[in-house]
Amino acid sequence: MMQSETNFNRWMDDFFLHLFSQRPVDATFAGLHGYNGQLSDVSREGQESTLGEITYLLKSLATVDTTRLDRFQRIDRDLAEGFLRMQQWERESGYLYRYNPVTYTSEAAFALISLFVADTRPMADKQADFDARLKALPEFLEQGRLQLERAPVAWTERAVRECTGALEFLRSGIPLLSETEGLLVDTSDLASAVAAFEQFSRFLSEELVGKPDAPYQAGETVFRNILGWAHAIDSGFDVHAYAEHADAIVRECTRELESRAGEFGASSVADALAQLADDHPSADTYLSSYGRLWEESRLLNEREQLVTWTDYPIEYIPIPTWARGAQPYLYYLFYRCPPRWNRPATYRYQISPLPEALSADKREAFLRANNTFVIKTNHVLHHGGIGHHVQNGNAVQAASRIAQIAANDGPARLTMLCGGTLCEGWACYISSLAGSKGFLTPLESYAEISSHRRMAARAVVDIKLHCGLFTLEEAAAYYREHAMMSSEAAHGEAVKNSLFPGGAMMYLYGVEGIERLRDTVAEQQGDAFSLKRFHDEFLSYGTVPVARIAREMLDQS
Repeated sequence: MMQSETNFNRWMDDFFLHLFSQRPVDATFAGLHGYNGQLSDVSREGQESTLGEITYLLKSLATVDTTRLDRFQRIDRDLAEGFLRMQQWERESGYLYRYNPVTYTSEAAFALISLFVADTRPMADKQADFDARLKALPEFLEQGRLQLERAPVAWTERAVRECTGALEFLRSGIPLLSETEGLLVDTSDLASAVAAFEQFSRFLSEELVGKPDAPYQAGETVFRNILGWAHAIDSGFDVHAYAEHADAIVRECTRELESRAGEFGASSVADALAQLADDHPSADTYLSSYGRLWEESRLLNEREQLVTWTDYPIEYIPIPTWARGAQPYLYYLFYRCPPRWNRPATYRYQISPLPEALSADKREAFLRANNTFVIKTNHVLHHGGIGHHVQNGNAVQAASRIAQIAANDGPARLTMLCGGTLCEGWACYISSLAGSKGFLTPLESYAEISSHRRMAARAVVDIKLHCGLFTLEEAAAYYREHAMMSSEAAHGEAVKNSLFPGGAMMYLYGVEGIERLRDTVAEQQGDAFSLKRFHDEFLSYGTVPVARIAREMLDQS
C-alpha cells in the first residue's frame, strides 16, 4: 500500500473517531457499543473544541494527494469534506446549537431509548451504559439551556413535544423495562432526569419561546452549498428551475388524479382514495399479514428479476410496551437502518400494535387506518423489503467506508445527509417499479400518484422555504392546497423541512437521478442491458449520493 493511501486511511480513522465521539447516540444506533455510556459535550468549551477538530481535519485533508487514492477512497474523501463543512456551518452559524432546541431534546430522549432499540446485548451488559447516560442527562440539558439564545417558535414547540415523549419514557417505559427485562434503576438518578426534562420543558415554553425569533430559513447560499456538500450536486444547478419542475409534477399528478377518479366509481379524488381503507386485514390476521405480504413481494422480485435480495431475515413485531407511551412524541421509527456493527441475526421491524381493549368500532377504525395499502407500500416495499432493507444490506458491503454508515438513522436525522438521495431515492424508485409489476391493485397504483405528488411537493417546499420564497406558514399552505395534507400534517412536514435544509428534495432528486442513470446505461448497453445487473451494481456503491454514483458508473462504462 502506498504511503499516501496509508495516511488517508489513518485520516479516515480520525474522521470516524471525530464523528462518533461528537455524536455518541448516532454511534449507538450504528452498533458501536464503546460510545453507549456517553453524551455529546455541548458546553461552550466542548463546542469550541469540536470546531477545532473540524478545522484540523479539513486542513490535514487538504494535504492528501488524491491522485494516489482509488475511486472509493476519493468518494470517501469528498463526502467527508462535505460533511465537515456542513458541520462547520451548523455550529458556526448557530443553526444547530444556539437556535435549535430539538438538537438537545432529540439526543437526550434517544440517549436512553437507543440502548433498548439498537443494542441487543443482554440487559446486564448494557446496565452500566444506561446508568452513565441517566446520570449525565441533567448536565446535558442544563448546558442546552445555557447555550440556547433564541429559536423559531415551531422548533421550540417540537422540542416541548419531545420533552413530553422523554418524560413518558422515564415515567412509564423505564418501570416496564425494570419489571419485564430486569433493568436496574437508581431512583434518585431517575428522579433527577425527570426533573431535568421538566425544567427544560418549562424553559422552552416559558422563556425561550418569548425571546426574539430566529429564522426558519438557511438562506439560498447555504442551501446551494448543502446540495454540493451532501448531495454532490454541481454548483451550476438551478434550484429555482428545479422548484418549478417539481411544482409542475405536483400539478400534473393532481390533474391525473382528478381525471381518473371516475374509474373507481368516485366523484372526487378523496372519495376514490377513501376506498383504500376498505381492504384491510382482520384482527386475527393483522400481524401475520405483514410477513405474508413481505414474502409475496420477495417472490415478485424473484419472478421479475429486479434486484438481488439481501439475505438478512426480518421479523415484524408490535412496538414494545415500554416504548408505546413515548413513541407518538418522538422520531421513533418503525424501521431504522440496522446497526452497521454488532447487528442482530434477525432484524425486528416494529409496527403499531392492535389495541386489545378497544371497542369493535375503534378496532375497525384502527384496521382501516392500517390497511393493506399502507402495509404494502410503507412497511413492505419502501422500508422492510425491496426498498430500505435490501439497500441497507448492500451498504454494509460497500467499498466506501462512509457509504456503509451514512444512512444510519440518528436521534432526529440521518447520520450523514450524503446518504439521503440514495436511500430515499432508491426506496421510492424501486417501490414504484415493484408496485407496477403487479404487487399493487389498480386502486393502489392510483393512490401512488398521490404519493408521488407529495414527494414532489417536498422538493418545492424545501427549495422555496430555504431560499426565502416561502414563510413557514406558506410552506404549510402549499402542502394543504397542493398535496392535500391535513393542517396538522402540513404544519409538521413544513417544520421538519425547516429543521433540515436539503432533506426534503432528496426524495424526488434521488428518484429522477436513478431513472436518468438507468435509461442512459440501458441506451449504452442496448440488448445486453439487464435491469437486475444495473440495480445490483448501483446498490453496490452503498449510501453514496446518486449524482456521484452516476458519475462513477458512467466513467466506468
